[in-house]
Amino acid sequence: MKQKDYLFVLSNGRVAAINKKDGAIVWEVKLKEYLTSKMTLTYGQITVEGDKIFIGSTGILLCLSTKDGSLIWKNELKGWGYSFVSMSNANNEAAGAAAASAAAAAAIVAATA
Repeated sequence: MKQKDYLFVLSNGRVAAINKKDGAIVWEVKLKEYLTSKMTLTYGQITVEGDKIFIGSTGILLCLSTKDGSLIWKNELKGWGYSFVSMSNANNEAAGAAAASAAAAAAIVAATA
């Protein structure tokens, strides 16, 4: 199958490639396997460019392979804190997703205040 046949999903600290035709999970990874700290990535933003998946979450940026979810690189954004990471690709395709995620995070904070 080709990458365009997959939907890439980030939820509850996991990333998966889902077959768009039948909904089957093609591969799945637990992001905690790629972390050196005790951080947990329960929510974040995901974007795809070419053969790479970029994930921004609580103070960390990861780059995974679309082929199998293997780690290409990570940046723990030292000194940036552990807030939501908003990102955009060169075509700014992720801007809408970032705004929606930030609004949802703000709503959660407001509800618990």
